[in-house]
Amino acid sequence: MMRSRAKIRSSLLNRAESVARAHNFSCVGFSYVGMFGAVVLACGSVLASPPTDPVPTPLYSFDRQSPSVQQPGPIANPDDVLLIDTPNGPPVVAIQAGMLGLGQPNDDLNAISYSKSGLMPTQEFVLLFSVDRNTSGDVPPDPLLFASEAPFNVADQAARGHAAGDAFISLSSFTVMGPVARGLRTSVVSNTQAKNQYDEGGHDFGGKPETSSRDNTTGAIDGVDSFGYEMPVSARGVPLPASLYYSVDPLTPSLATLPGNSAADVFFHIDPTNPGAIPQRFASAANLGLQSTDDIDALVVLDNDDNGMFNVGDVVFLSLAPGSPSLSGPQAIQNISSNGAADVIAARFIAAGTIVLEVFAPAAELGLVGPTDNVDALEIVLCTDPLVCGLGAGIRLVRGDWNNDALVNIADFPDFVPCLAGPGTLPPAVPICLDVFDYDFDGDIDLKDFFDFQEVFTP
Repeated sequence: MMRSRAKIRSSLLNRAESVARAHNFSCVGFSYVGMFGAVVLACGSVLASPPTDPVPTPLYSFDRQSPSVQQPGPIANPDDVLLIDTPNGPPVVAIQAGMLGLGQPNDDLNAISYSKSGLMPTQEFVLLFSVDRNTSGDVPPDPLLFASEAPFNVADQAARGHAAGDAFISLSSFTVMGPVARGLRTSVVSNTQAKNQYDEGGHDFGGKPETSSRDNTTGAIDGVDSFGYEMPVSARGVPLPASLYYSVDPLTPSLATLPGNSAADVFFHIDPTNPGAIPQRFASAANLGLQSTDDIDALVVLDNDDNGMFNVGDVVFLSLAPGSPSLSGPQAIQNISSNGAADVIAARFIAAGTIVLEVFAPAAELGLVGPTDNVDALEIVLCTDPLVCGLGAGIRLVRGDWNNDALVNIADFPDFVPCLAGPGTLPPAVPICLDVFDYDFDGDIDLKDFFDFQEVFTP
């Protein structure tokens, strides 16, 4: 007789919690083995499933190392702002670089933001963020999300080789004042993947190479290094164009002609659709309490009065690139983590001459504890329960569903057979077999897994 889905889920949750407590990365079905040795797909791509409650795809940019911006035939430049305007469509240019005072060869947007001036002080939100190519994460998925078939997080996608092209949601929530205290639900705080580089039912960035969340890849990948949601008129409260705030990479040639001279300056464009408007400087590095040689590579701006100037009541959430002097040494920001490039920092304008610079979200609150972890883009998503939001926004894995039709049935059985290698034996197609059919997370596919496969089988 078939067990109820609730009992199966409870069983999976108990197993997943045991895995998480042990941090046994080498045997679980989402292939942490890839962190410690080469794992090559022995079969074709098998897709993951889109989120059940996806967050919208923000406007974004690729960094200058991305294949999508390399010659010959780039789809865009690293200083263009991109969007996905049709489901499963390629990226298109939403804001051309020239509108932002950029456009020279080797220019590179580092961070973008639209003002969140309407955010109430008590409003809870989670952080949507991207990471760079050197990030490992080193934290397993949350046990509840793992058992509920949303296993993909930073560590998992970094092990598969394409985390830099993804976006992830924190499983901690925040208000503008900092993290929201909650009872400890898991032994470690993790994150979940909300946007993939490519090929996730329209919930992706259309990046290269063409990978699903369940694929492994090596070689060059696109890196998403900035993103932001355009604020609608209803949120702005006034029928004005959405102003854009941004920073640029320190090697950007156009930095010499912008109204500032530092990669820690934040620039402001009142209307990036208007060719007659010109960029301004919203805040200098010194205004923010930073050093001129710092590098802002992630940004969320709360311009309280939407006047394009950093003044009383304004808050800037930011992250600094590795090597920024404010992350280490005698001038380091107080309480910065050892991997400070994964911390989210708040610069608060309290009064004239009084700027408070503090750690807003430590790296561990984002599930980032790797020594080279780096937050590379940042946005906020309104949410009052981060696990519920993470579960809804997380890219899915339907265990047993090899052909990705959201059903476990006879169509999946022919692919189970070659995976059935027996106890203690790795199946021939690693990690795909383990992703789909290793129900007891013991690193093999045997008759125990076949029993569970049968129990969820549908006509």
